[in-house]
Amino acid sequence: MSSDQRRSFPPDFVSADTLAYRLDCSRSTIDAYVRQGRLPPPYQIGSLIRWDFAVVRAFIEASLGDTTVENGIVRSADDPYLEALAHGPSPTR
Repeated sequence: MSSDQRRSFPPDFVSADTLAYRLDCSRSTIDAYVRQGRLPPPYQIGSLIRWDFAVVRAFIEASLGDTTVENGIVRSADDPYLEALAHGPSPTR
């Protein structure tokens, strides 16, 4: 693909610069947040250092409240819909 063509979707695995753009912050903020545990560490894919953006989103969501992340999926103990998706509907009385 030539550099002047645009894709209609964002990449799933992003560089630090792209992650900074997607989070609307500086590259140095990304580095600092990873060191502080505010963002997940990146993956090394060959010589590439990349973040799975779905994991980043789930990590951020989990840090905002009473939630957990399982396989990139945010689970909230307070959300009956997500609980039903995870474990099936509760039995009726």
